[in-house]
Amino acid sequence: MLVMTTGCIVSPVSSQKTLHIVGDSLGWIMPKYTGFYNDWAKNRKFCVGDQLLFNSIPGLNTVVQVEKEDYDHCSMKYTLPEYFMGNTIFMLNKPGDYYFISSVGTHCEANQKFKITATETTTQFF
Repeated sequence: MLVMTTGCIVSPVSSQKTLHIVGDSLGWIMPKYTGFYNDWAKNRKFCVGDQLLFNSIPGLNTVVQVEKEDYDHCSMKYTLPEYFMGNTIFMLNKPGDYYFISSVGTHCEANQKFKITATETTTQFF
């Protein structure tokens, strides 16, 4: 019997998760164009247990997890974790939507922000 699923698959023999390098070689900086980070994220699958690596220079950028309202308005009324010490690894620890912005100056307004949806991992049996 073969069970096929789509999305995040974890084989019973391997629980390896994915490390996503935010922005790939560009890292977490002011984007080259509007929508850069959302374009980066839209072709990837994010699963519970995956990690996001934000490569940044301390003092030049921050990584702030926010709620949707703050993401939409580049505000920080309902901030969750904020990281400002440079390279940061963030664990996706539950399914759902995640929103990230930079709180430095007008970086968020310049679209140094992105949103993702993490899904539950599923097990594939052969």
